[in-house]
Amino acid sequence: MTNPFRFLINHAFKKEMVDFFKNISIMVQSGIPLNESLGVLIPQTPRKSFRNFLVKTKAQIEKGSSLSNALTPYREEVGDLALNIIRAGEINGTLESNLQYLADIMGRNRDLKSKIGSAMMYPKIILGMVLIIGAGIAMFILPKLTPLFSSLDVELPLATRILLFISDTMRDHGILILVCIGVIGFGFMMLSRIAAVKWFYHTVAIRAPFFGSLVRNYQLALFCQIFGTLFRSGLTIKDTLTATSEALTNVRYRNSLRASTKSLTAGVPLATILAKYPLLFPQNVVAIITVGERSGKLEESFMYLAKYFDNEVDLQTKKLPTIIEPVLLMFIGIMVAFLMMAVMTPIYELTASISK
Repeated sequence: MTNPFRFLINHAFKKEMVDFFKNISIMVQSGIPLNESLGVLIPQTPRKSFRNFLVKTKAQIEKGSSLSNALTPYREEVGDLALNIIRAGEINGTLESNLQYLADIMGRNRDLKSKIGSAMMYPKIILGMVLIIGAGIAMFILPKLTPLFSSLDVELPLATRILLFISDTMRDHGILILVCIGVIGFGFMMLSRIAAVKWFYHTVAIRAPFFGSLVRNYQLALFCQIFGTLFRSGLTIKDTLTATSEALTNVRYRNSLRASTKSLTAGVPLATILAKYPLLFPQNVVAIITVGERSGKLEESFMYLAKYFDNEVDLQTKKLPTIIEPVLLMFIGIMVAFLMMAVMTPIYELTASISK
Protein backbone atom coordinates (compact mmCIF):
# COMPACT_ATOMS: atom_id res chain seq x y z
CA MET A 1 0.00 0.00 0.00
CA THR A 2 1.31 3.47 -0.92
CA ASN A 3 2.31 5.63 2.01
CA PRO A 4 -0.09 8.66 2.01
CA PHE A 5 2.68 10.82 3.47
CA ARG A 6 5.23 9.83 0.82
CA PHE A 7 4.61 13.03 -1.15
CA LEU A 8 5.84 15.05 1.86
CA ILE A 9 9.05 12.99 1.99
CA ASN A 10 9.50 13.39 -1.79
CA HIS A 11 9.02 17.15 -1.52
CA ALA A 12 11.91 17.47 0.97
CA PHE A 13 14.01 15.09 -1.14
CA LYS A 14 13.42 17.06 -4.34
CA LYS A 15 14.45 20.33 -2.70
CA GLU A 16 17.83 18.81 -1.84
CA MET A 17 18.08 17.28 -5.32
CA VAL A 18 18.34 20.77 -6.88
CA ASP A 19 21.46 21.58 -4.85
CA PHE A 20 22.83 18.08 -5.51
CA PHE A 21 22.77 18.50 -9.30
CA LYS A 22 24.17 22.02 -9.03
CA ASN A 23 27.12 20.85 -6.92
CA ILE A 24 27.78 17.67 -8.91
CA SER A 25 27.78 19.59 -12.21
CA ILE A 26 30.36 22.07 -10.92
CA MET A 27 32.67 19.32 -9.65
CA VAL A 28 32.38 17.16 -12.78
CA GLN A 29 33.14 20.17 -14.99
CA SER A 30 36.20 20.81 -12.82
CA GLY A 31 37.49 17.36 -13.78
CA ILE A 32 36.61 15.49 -10.57
CA PRO A 33 35.31 11.94 -11.28
CA LEU A 34 31.71 11.17 -10.37
CA ASN A 35 32.47 8.82 -7.50
CA GLU A 36 34.90 11.31 -5.94
CA SER A 37 32.40 14.14 -6.37
CA LEU A 38 29.79 12.09 -4.50
CA GLY A 39 32.38 11.28 -1.86
CA VAL A 40 32.91 15.02 -1.31
CA LEU A 41 29.16 15.66 -0.95
CA ILE A 42 28.38 12.80 1.46
CA PRO A 43 29.95 14.28 4.64
CA GLN A 44 28.47 17.71 3.82
CA THR A 45 24.89 16.38 3.68
CA PRO A 46 23.06 16.83 7.01
CA ARG A 47 19.92 14.77 6.34
CA LYS A 48 20.41 11.04 6.83
CA SER A 49 18.02 9.84 4.10
CA PHE A 50 19.69 11.98 1.43
CA ARG A 51 23.13 10.99 2.69
CA ASN A 52 22.14 7.31 2.30
CA PHE A 53 20.99 8.08 -1.24
CA LEU A 54 24.43 9.53 -2.05
CA VAL A 55 26.23 6.55 -0.47
CA LYS A 56 24.20 4.02 -2.51
CA THR A 57 24.62 6.02 -5.72
CA LYS A 58 28.38 6.22 -5.19
CA ALA A 59 28.55 2.47 -4.55
CA GLN A 60 26.69 1.72 -7.80
CA ILE A 61 28.99 3.99 -9.84
CA GLU A 62 32.10 2.36 -8.34
CA LYS A 63 30.68 -1.01 -9.46
CA GLY A 64 30.66 0.27 -13.05
CA SER A 65 27.08 1.53 -13.32
CA SER A 66 26.27 4.70 -15.23
CA LEU A 67 24.86 7.67 -13.32
CA SER A 68 21.42 7.32 -14.95
CA ASN A 69 21.20 3.63 -13.99
CA ALA A 70 22.38 4.41 -10.45
CA LEU A 71 19.63 7.02 -10.10
CA THR A 72 16.87 4.89 -11.67
CA PRO A 73 15.76 3.29 -8.34
CA TYR A 74 15.03 6.85 -7.20
CA ARG A 75 13.00 7.73 -10.32
CA GLU A 76 10.09 9.17 -8.32
CA GLU A 77 12.33 11.50 -6.35
CA VAL A 78 14.82 12.35 -9.13
CA GLY A 79 12.22 12.70 -11.88
CA ASP A 80 12.08 11.50 -15.48
CA LEU A 81 13.32 14.88 -16.68
CA ALA A 82 16.65 14.56 -14.88
CA LEU A 83 17.08 10.91 -15.90
CA ASN A 84 16.44 11.72 -19.57
CA ILE A 85 18.91 14.61 -19.60
CA ILE A 86 21.60 12.51 -17.88
CA ARG A 87 20.99 9.51 -20.14
CA ALA A 88 21.21 11.71 -23.26
CA GLY A 89 24.50 13.13 -22.02
CA GLU A 90 25.92 9.64 -21.41
CA ILE A 91 24.90 8.49 -24.91
CA ASN A 92 26.19 11.60 -26.69
CA GLY A 93 29.32 12.02 -24.55
CA THR A 94 28.10 15.38 -23.20
CA LEU A 95 27.39 14.41 -19.58
CA GLU A 96 29.29 17.38 -18.16
CA SER A 97 27.35 19.98 -20.14
CA ASN A 98 24.06 18.11 -19.64
CA LEU A 99 24.52 18.16 -15.88
CA GLN A 100 25.02 21.91 -16.15
CA TYR A 101 21.84 22.20 -18.25
CA LEU A 102 19.97 20.17 -15.64
CA ALA A 103 21.28 22.33 -12.80
CA ASP A 104 20.27 25.47 -14.72
CA ILE A 105 16.77 24.28 -15.50
CA MET A 106 16.11 23.08 -11.94
CA GLY A 107 17.45 26.37 -10.62
CA ARG A 108 15.16 28.36 -12.92
CA ASN A 109 12.21 26.20 -11.90
CA ARG A 110 12.99 26.88 -8.26
CA ASP A 111 13.28 30.62 -8.98
CA LEU A 112 9.87 30.65 -10.68
CA LYS A 113 8.26 28.89 -7.71
CA SER A 114 10.08 31.22 -5.32
CA LYS A 115 8.70 34.31 -7.12
CA ILE A 116 5.13 33.05 -6.78
CA GLY A 117 5.69 31.93 -3.19
CA SER A 118 7.12 35.34 -2.23
CA ALA A 119 4.16 37.13 -3.80
CA MET A 120 1.71 34.98 -1.83
CA MET A 121 3.55 35.34 1.48
CA TYR A 122 1.92 38.66 2.47
CA PRO A 123 -1.68 37.49 1.84
CA LYS A 124 -0.99 34.25 3.73
CA ILE A 125 0.33 36.15 6.77
CA ILE A 126 -2.62 38.55 6.81
CA LEU A 127 -5.22 35.79 6.42
CA GLY A 128 -3.47 33.72 9.07
CA MET A 129 -3.50 36.60 11.55
CA VAL A 130 -7.17 37.31 10.83
CA LEU A 131 -8.11 33.67 11.41
CA ILE A 132 -6.08 33.49 14.64
CA ILE A 133 -7.57 36.72 15.99
CA GLY A 134 -11.08 35.65 14.98
CA ALA A 135 -10.68 32.25 16.63
CA GLY A 136 -9.29 33.91 19.78
CA ILE A 137 -12.26 36.28 20.00
CA ALA A 138 -14.75 33.47 19.41
CA MET A 139 -13.20 31.13 22.00
CA PHE A 140 -12.06 33.48 24.78
CA ILE A 141 -13.78 36.88 24.58
CA LEU A 142 -17.28 36.15 23.28
CA PRO A 143 -18.10 33.49 25.92
CA LYS A 144 -17.65 36.21 28.58
CA LEU A 145 -20.08 38.52 26.79
CA THR A 146 -22.73 35.83 26.27
CA PRO A 147 -24.26 36.06 29.79
CA LEU A 148 -24.42 39.86 29.48
CA PHE A 149 -26.24 39.78 26.14
CA SER A 150 -28.55 36.99 27.28
CA SER A 151 -29.61 39.00 30.32
CA LEU A 152 -30.46 42.14 28.35
CA ASP A 153 -34.15 42.93 28.21
CA VAL A 154 -33.96 43.92 24.55
CA GLU A 155 -34.35 42.10 21.27
CA LEU A 156 -30.87 41.24 20.06
CA PRO A 157 -30.00 42.19 16.47
CA LEU A 158 -29.23 39.52 13.90
CA ALA A 159 -25.47 40.18 13.97
CA THR A 160 -25.40 39.64 17.75
CA ARG A 161 -27.44 36.44 17.51
CA ILE A 162 -25.05 35.09 14.86
CA LEU A 163 -22.08 36.02 17.04
CA LEU A 164 -23.61 34.31 20.08
CA PHE A 165 -24.31 31.18 18.02
CA ILE A 166 -20.68 31.08 16.82
CA SER A 167 -19.45 31.65 20.36
CA ASP A 168 -21.62 28.88 21.85
CA THR A 169 -20.69 26.48 19.08
CA MET A 170 -16.95 27.13 19.47
CA ARG A 171 -17.21 26.84 23.26
CA ASP A 172 -19.10 23.53 23.19
CA HIS A 173 -17.58 21.89 20.10
CA GLY A 174 -14.42 23.91 19.33
CA ILE A 175 -11.99 20.97 19.45
CA LEU A 176 -14.29 18.79 17.36
CA ILE A 177 -14.66 21.54 14.75
CA LEU A 178 -10.89 22.00 14.51
CA VAL A 179 -10.41 18.25 14.10
CA CYS A 180 -13.11 18.15 11.40
CA ILE A 181 -11.47 21.05 9.55
CA GLY A 182 -8.13 19.20 9.64
CA VAL A 183 -9.72 15.96 8.40
CA ILE A 184 -11.60 17.76 5.61
CA GLY A 185 -8.43 19.59 4.56
CA PHE A 186 -6.46 16.34 4.45
CA GLY A 187 -9.33 14.70 2.55
CA PHE A 188 -9.31 17.45 -0.10
CA MET A 189 -5.54 17.11 -0.39
CA MET A 190 -5.88 13.37 -1.02
CA LEU A 191 -8.86 13.90 -3.34
CA SER A 192 -6.86 16.35 -5.45
CA ARG A 193 -4.47 13.52 -6.29
CA ILE A 194 -7.24 11.67 -8.19
CA ALA A 195 -6.81 12.22 -11.95
CA ALA A 196 -10.36 13.43 -12.72
CA VAL A 197 -10.42 15.83 -9.76
CA LYS A 198 -6.96 17.14 -10.60
CA TRP A 199 -8.02 17.72 -14.24
CA PHE A 200 -11.05 19.74 -13.10
CA TYR A 201 -9.01 21.76 -10.58
CA HIS A 202 -6.26 22.54 -13.10
CA THR A 203 -8.83 23.53 -15.73
CA VAL A 204 -10.40 26.00 -13.30
CA ALA A 205 -6.91 27.29 -12.43
CA ILE A 206 -5.99 28.19 -16.02
CA ARG A 207 -9.37 29.86 -16.67
CA ALA A 208 -9.54 31.94 -13.46
CA PRO A 209 -9.40 35.76 -13.85
CA PHE A 210 -5.82 37.10 -13.51
CA PHE A 211 -4.63 33.96 -11.71
CA GLY A 212 -5.37 31.92 -14.84
CA SER A 213 -3.01 34.13 -16.82
CA LEU A 214 -0.33 33.69 -14.15
CA VAL A 215 -0.77 29.89 -14.20
CA ARG A 216 -0.56 29.78 -18.01
CA ASN A 217 2.54 31.99 -18.10
CA TYR A 218 4.19 29.86 -15.43
CA GLN A 219 3.46 26.64 -17.34
CA LEU A 220 4.68 28.19 -20.61
CA ALA A 221 7.88 29.38 -18.92
CA LEU A 222 8.46 25.82 -17.64
CA PHE A 223 7.59 24.29 -21.01
CA CYS A 224 9.94 26.53 -22.98
CA GLN A 225 12.82 26.28 -20.50
CA ILE A 226 12.63 22.50 -20.26
CA PHE A 227 12.07 21.88 -23.98
CA GLY A 228 14.85 24.25 -25.01
CA THR A 229 17.32 22.74 -22.54
CA LEU A 230 16.49 19.14 -23.44
CA PHE A 231 16.64 19.80 -27.18
CA ARG A 232 20.01 21.50 -26.72
CA SER A 233 21.26 18.51 -24.70
CA GLY A 234 20.96 16.18 -27.70
CA LEU A 235 17.55 14.53 -27.34
CA THR A 236 15.34 14.05 -30.39
CA ILE A 237 12.33 16.36 -30.67
CA LYS A 238 9.97 13.46 -29.83
CA ASP A 239 11.94 12.41 -26.74
CA THR A 240 12.23 16.06 -25.74
CA LEU A 241 8.45 16.54 -25.94
CA THR A 242 7.82 13.33 -23.98
CA ALA A 243 10.21 14.30 -21.20
CA THR A 244 8.87 17.86 -21.10
CA SER A 245 5.29 16.63 -20.71
CA GLU A 246 6.27 14.66 -17.61
CA ALA A 247 7.97 17.69 -16.06
CA LEU A 248 5.05 20.12 -16.31
CA THR A 249 2.84 20.53 -13.25
CA ASN A 250 -0.54 21.32 -14.88
CA VAL A 251 -2.50 18.27 -16.07
CA ARG A 252 -4.01 20.09 -19.07
CA TYR A 253 -0.57 21.03 -20.40
CA ARG A 254 0.83 17.59 -19.61
CA ASN A 255 -1.99 15.77 -21.42
CA SER A 256 -1.80 18.05 -24.46
CA LEU A 257 1.92 17.36 -24.88
CA ARG A 258 1.43 13.63 -24.42
CA ALA A 259 -1.18 13.67 -27.17
CA SER A 260 1.12 15.76 -29.35
CA THR A 261 3.84 13.09 -29.47
CA LYS A 262 1.58 10.86 -31.58
CA SER A 263 1.07 13.57 -34.20
CA LEU A 264 4.78 14.39 -34.09
CA THR A 265 5.59 10.78 -34.98
CA ALA A 266 3.36 11.13 -38.06
CA GLY A 267 5.48 14.05 -39.25
CA VAL A 268 3.22 16.94 -38.28
CA PRO A 269 5.24 20.10 -37.33
CA LEU A 270 5.29 20.94 -33.62
CA ALA A 271 3.82 24.41 -34.14
CA THR A 272 0.85 22.95 -36.05
CA ILE A 273 0.20 20.50 -33.21
CA LEU A 274 0.35 23.15 -30.49
CA ALA A 275 -1.97 25.43 -32.48
CA LYS A 276 -4.78 22.93 -31.73
CA TYR A 277 -4.69 24.10 -28.09
CA PRO A 278 -5.20 27.90 -28.30
CA LEU A 279 -6.10 28.20 -24.61
CA LEU A 280 -2.79 26.61 -23.57
CA PHE A 281 -0.45 27.83 -26.32
CA PRO A 282 -1.29 31.38 -27.54
CA GLN A 283 -0.72 32.55 -31.08
CA ASN A 284 2.59 34.31 -30.37
CA VAL A 285 4.07 31.05 -29.02
CA VAL A 286 2.96 29.11 -32.10
CA ALA A 287 4.29 31.83 -34.44
CA ILE A 288 7.77 31.91 -32.86
CA ILE A 289 8.01 28.10 -32.82
CA THR A 290 6.98 28.08 -36.49
CA VAL A 291 9.84 30.47 -37.31
CA GLY A 292 12.24 28.30 -35.30
CA GLU A 293 11.23 25.14 -37.15
CA ARG A 294 11.53 26.74 -40.58
CA SER A 295 14.88 28.38 -39.86
CA GLY A 296 16.38 25.37 -38.07
CA LYS A 297 16.82 27.43 -34.89
CA LEU A 298 14.15 25.79 -32.73
CA GLU A 299 16.38 25.81 -29.65
CA GLU A 300 16.89 29.59 -29.89
CA SER A 301 13.16 30.14 -30.31
CA PHE A 302 12.40 28.19 -27.16
CA MET A 303 15.08 29.95 -25.12
CA TYR A 304 13.69 33.32 -26.25
CA LEU A 305 10.18 32.26 -25.23
CA ALA A 306 11.49 30.97 -21.90
CA LYS A 307 13.01 34.35 -21.11
CA TYR A 308 9.86 36.16 -22.26
CA PHE A 309 7.47 34.14 -20.07
CA ASP A 310 9.87 34.22 -17.14
CA ASN A 311 9.67 38.03 -17.31
CA GLU A 312 5.87 37.85 -17.58
CA VAL A 313 5.67 35.72 -14.43
CA ASP A 314 7.99 38.15 -12.67
CA LEU A 315 5.79 41.14 -13.60
CA GLN A 316 2.57 39.40 -12.59
CA THR A 317 3.91 38.25 -9.24
CA LYS A 318 4.94 41.83 -8.49
CA LYS A 319 1.38 42.98 -9.27
CA LEU A 320 -0.19 40.20 -7.18
CA PRO A 321 0.10 41.89 -3.74
CA THR A 322 -1.33 45.12 -5.21
CA ILE A 323 -4.39 43.24 -6.44
CA ILE A 324 -4.89 41.11 -3.32
CA GLU A 325 -4.30 43.87 -0.74
CA PRO A 326 -7.59 45.78 -1.35
CA VAL A 327 -9.54 42.51 -1.16
CA LEU A 328 -7.89 41.65 2.15
CA LEU A 329 -8.52 45.13 3.55
CA MET A 330 -12.17 44.91 2.52
CA PHE A 331 -12.48 41.49 4.15
CA ILE A 332 -10.90 42.74 7.39
CA GLY A 333 -13.11 45.85 7.33
CA ILE A 334 -16.26 43.74 6.98
CA MET A 335 -15.19 41.54 9.89
CA VAL A 336 -14.47 44.55 12.12
CA ALA A 337 -17.78 46.19 11.16
CA PHE A 338 -19.66 42.98 11.91
CA LEU A 339 -18.03 42.65 15.34
CA MET A 340 -18.75 46.30 16.14
CA MET A 341 -22.41 45.93 15.18
CA ALA A 342 -22.78 42.67 17.07
CA VAL A 343 -21.20 43.99 20.28
CA MET A 344 -22.15 47.68 20.36
CA THR A 345 -25.72 47.65 18.95
CA PRO A 346 -27.36 45.80 21.89
CA ILE A 347 -25.49 48.03 24.35
CA TYR A 348 -26.78 51.16 22.59
CA GLU A 349 -30.31 49.75 22.58
CA LEU A 350 -30.07 48.96 26.30
CA THR A 351 -28.82 52.49 27.00
CA ALA A 352 -31.65 53.98 24.96
CA SER A 353 -34.27 51.90 26.82
CA ILE A 354 -32.85 52.99 30.22
CA SER A 355 -32.96 56.65 29.14
CA LYS A 356 -36.62 56.27 28.23
